[in-house]
Amino acid sequence: MGLLRALHAEQLKTKRTLALWLAPLAPLVIIALQLTMVLQRQEYYRAQGIADAWIEYGGQVVFLWTILLLPLFITLETALLANLEHGNRQWKHLFALPIQRSAIVAAKQVSSMAIIALSMAALYGYIVVSGLALRRLAPGLGFEAAVPWWDLLRCLAGSYLASWLILSIHTWIGLRWPSFALASAVGIAAMVTAVLAFESDWATW
Repeated sequence: MGLLRALHAEQLKTKRTLALWLAPLAPLVIIALQLTMVLQRQEYYRAQGIADAWIEYGGQVVFLWTILLLPLFITLETALLANLEHGNRQWKHLFALPIQRSAIVAAKQVSSMAIIALSMAALYGYIVVSGLALRRLAPGLGFEAAVPWWDLLRCLAGSYLASWLILSIHTWIGLRWPSFALASAVGIAAMVTAVLAFESDWATW
């Protein structure tokens, strides 16, 4: 019951905040980037003769989202959620309430997971819509085929599950330290490290 009450409070606090509004907007950056690249390189894609344009396109979008934007987006979201309490110095008040501290912390974690899930759902919809747009704007690239709903969903689900560890780390950092700069620095350093790791034997991990 304590967790449910804390979750309800988190829902009310994030209802009209930047943290919530960014969830459906952030994936548009990757979609716009990938859509522009495909439109500018139509001849290259036709010459490649991609058998399954949907999987190729969706895979590239998810890869760019997961490696480049998602870690920074998680850093931003967890810091914004934690700052709801840091900014108004509400932690002492929250911990004085008759609710377990673990429920309050768990509510922050679950709220972060829900916001990232919302962004993933938005990205899923954007992939389908932009693919259908490419069917009209660039015929002959292979988007005339049926939408592989399940394959795209499975790809995004894997990305979402893999993000849980990053979510947990940054939720802890955001709750432990009120400095937005510190959280951002950790997120940027981790992203750069991950990009460099793709050129090493650690690429699989």
